[in-house]
Amino acid sequence: MISHNARGSPRANSRKDISSSRRKWLFRCLAIAISLLPLVLLEFALRLFGYGYDTRLIVPAPDAGSATTYQFNAPADRAYYGPEDLSGPEPRPFEIPKPESVYRIVVVGGSTVAGFPYPFELALPKHLEVILGQQLPEMQFEVLNAGITSINSFSEVDIVRQAIACDPDLIVVHSGHNEFYGPGGSASTSSNLTPALYLVMQTLRRQRSFQLALSPIPRRTGSHLIETLPADIAIGLDGEVFNNTQARYRANLQKIVDIAKRSQIPIIVSSVPSNLRDLSPLQTISSLALTAGEAEAQASQLKEGMRHISYQQYDLALQTLTEARRVDPTHPLLVYRQAQCLEMLERRGEAAEAYALAADLDGCRFRAPSSFSKVVREVAKREPAGVYFCDVAAQFQSVSRLPAPGSDLFLEHVHYNLEGHWQAARFLAECIIEEVLGKAWDVERFPNDQRRDKLLQITPFDHLVADAQIVGILGVWPLSLSPGRDEEAKLVQDRWRSTYAALPQLDQDLFTSQTLESMTQNVLVVMGQAYLSVGREKLALDSFRRHMQRRPWDASGYVGVVMSFRAQGKLSEAREVLNRVEKIAPNDPRVQELLKSLSAEK
Repeated sequence: MISHNARGSPRANSRKDISSSRRKWLFRCLAIAISLLPLVLLEFALRLFGYGYDTRLIVPAPDAGSATTYQFNAPADRAYYGPEDLSGPEPRPFEIPKPESVYRIVVVGGSTVAGFPYPFELALPKHLEVILGQQLPEMQFEVLNAGITSINSFSEVDIVRQAIACDPDLIVVHSGHNEFYGPGGSASTSSNLTPALYLVMQTLRRQRSFQLALSPIPRRTGSHLIETLPADIAIGLDGEVFNNTQARYRANLQKIVDIAKRSQIPIIVSSVPSNLRDLSPLQTISSLALTAGEAEAQASQLKEGMRHISYQQYDLALQTLTEARRVDPTHPLLVYRQAQCLEMLERRGEAAEAYALAADLDGCRFRAPSSFSKVVREVAKREPAGVYFCDVAAQFQSVSRLPAPGSDLFLEHVHYNLEGHWQAARFLAECIIEEVLGKAWDVERFPNDQRRDKLLQITPFDHLVADAQIVGILGVWPLSLSPGRDEEAKLVQDRWRSTYAALPQLDQDLFTSQTLESMTQNVLVVMGQAYLSVGREKLALDSFRRHMQRRPWDASGYVGVVMSFRAQGKLSEAREVLNRVEKIAPNDPRVQELLKSLSAEK
């Protein structure tokens, strides 16, 4: 006879163990939930009472009368930078669900997409919308600008993921300059974390309780963003930091492409060009350990080469610089000076290659290295359909009137001038027309410069504001490290003076009486108000009307036009415009105030 253990059968014991383990885990989860309950309640209360800032990309448009009108949210960038308030994305309203007649494009990127130092309506996405509208007038294109200053591919993965909700027909990613110094970058002071921890920080920054906890910490003031971002400006080509950054760039681009493909949305990934000719390397580093004697000899040869250049003896200078590079071929400034000599000797092809190499060897990584173009191309080629590659960097080389892209297309290191925005938009538009839409590009429909300026409502004030900001930036570290800083700044200053001198005296006086900060995003409104203040109502009317054309969704231009008509005693015209803006922004307090005051006037 078999006797049973008093503790029961093995199967019964196993069931008891499982049941006991489950109870333990249940109690643990319950304990965690109870401990988190106060935090959850705090979060709920803070949101209920409107504390903190909403970091969602897409939010209801606050002044619109329709519940289907949304816009990109200006504080969306704070999920990536915390309390830092950056420029972008553009708060232009759009409809959800998307009207069937609209072909909607979302453009994602950093400050080159946001348009710095120009306002959003003069940035690449607006240029793209204008060109597409000229090419295919039978279609209604709507190009939304999701660019945010200084973000990189880490943040852009999140931007694209959220942008899907606005039902785009196409996504364009034009990014690569901020990979080292943007949030999550390998050499950045802004949350230099591992990719996993960076995603955790994104989530935390979206919580109002976390925002409350950080509120006592003072925000940085008095420093330009450019000088606060880099943690390392001596990053060697193909070194560990360089290779890690490039690998992360590739991985993030692949994530972005995967998001688009899962949502069955076509996507264009683009290379990004840089100013290669008119910005010398900022940080000279070497992959070689030179002896004191070698370093001294090299410095002497560089000095001798510069002396030959000053006497326009370019053959002798090139020979001297070439000898110096035999000691250290990775010296970026030597390569840059060689490029200048090759250009003066009319050896354009060799000069272009040398300018590109000098930028790649520069230890300060504000400019996307040339190898990034290959990364973008390879990511695009991995996908059989729905993913397109637009090599804007190579196209810039082909259209530049210089041996390598420089001041003809750029304001400083990476930011386009208006011609640069126009050309970048043109190449993207060609890709959209021919490859995405499968239609023919019509050269005759591409506007000339005069037509372009009229379509975009460009004014001399836009150039003046942009150049004024660039002069200041060129004096900020690390751009101030450029050996050619004085010449680079003089180029911009001379251009500013030329534009300013061409203005009428009244415009000169009114422009210089305004602050640069007030004019950065609203120069036409600021100038319109200045004209009104001196009794020049017709000039004010023209300035406000231009703003209306550039931002038809913004009440500021309409309000200015109403005030201008009112000052001229044209009340019927004022009421007509007021009726229009009431439909666009019925909740705008300025509109409500004008409605009350004009109703009391006959």
